[in-house]
Amino acid sequence: MFRSQGRSFSLPLVLSMLAIIGCGDSLSTGDATLPNGATGDIGVTAQEEVEAALSALTLPSSINPIGTTQAAPAPPATTDFAPPCVTSTTPGDSDGDGVPDDAVYLFTAPPCRFTGWRGGTLDIVGQLRIQDPAPAQAGFGYAGTLTGLRTRFTSSDNKLTDVTRNGTRTLSGSVSQLVLATNLQLIRTFAGKPDAAVDQQWTTTYTPAAPLQINAPIPSGTLDVAGTLDWTRLPEHFVLTVTTPTVLHYNADCTDTVQRIDAGEMDLAGTFTDANGNNMNGRVQIRWNGCGNEPSFGFFLEQ
Repeated sequence: MFRSQGRSFSLPLVLSMLAIIGCGDSLSTGDATLPNGATGDIGVTAQEEVEAALSALTLPSSINPIGTTQAAPAPPATTDFAPPCVTSTTPGDSDGDGVPDDAVYLFTAPPCRFTGWRGGTLDIVGQLRIQDPAPAQAGFGYAGTLTGLRTRFTSSDNKLTDVTRNGTRTLSGSVSQLVLATNLQLIRTFAGKPDAAVDQQWTTTYTPAAPLQINAPIPSGTLDVAGTLDWTRLPEHFVLTVTTPTVLHYNADCTDTVQRIDAGEMDLAGTFTDANGNNMNGRVQIRWNGCGNEPSFGFFLEQ
């Protein structure tokens, strides 16, 4: 039996970071369910991390996540980015590539409060350190360290979801491709359920549809994700292998919504426990279909 896993709200971050809200569309089919709504909870957590990784592909969108808006318009210069909600302690940038040599960003809300985020409010607090791996040579790369970096999503009916991230993100690449290596430890809250502790170690490879430009937003392109996600929420403990059998497509023209991935599939495979305490091999599947449509979640047994 399959049951589509819908949900009323959620959230990711920059740098990930970021909050999410919406209802799953019944796009996928499955042959089983997990107890305690774990299919949807694992699915929305992975969705949040995909959106957070997407924002982390540039420093400006790491600070103001993709889909947020600022009261002030972007300056009429060579960038389409809005002014950041926070400035660094030491903004020196020897090579002028937009990545500071070594800087710390201390987020508070406000000013890092974004209204209208999926119909609610997104707050960002905590610390992000950014270092340029080659401060004398312009490029796309950075080394990011997240310390107590928390995103809080408040829905329109005042429900709260927190995601706190600690760990590292390392970006490298060229005009033709970016690679984001992620090693993060997350604590994510769920209404009426215990918090989940998540160890995320995966790599996101982004291939743009057009050559990248330094100090500019990323264009449309594909995301290929591979690695592991270790999920613990008592009594659940699942070590999951993450793949994207169909690469995810980011649509840069999808500008009137936070949900800008319009196609693709992510699988999280491993050994799960059913309601009777029996182990079973399976996979949580996330499928995206259309600009602005929240993805659907399903659980499949593996033979």
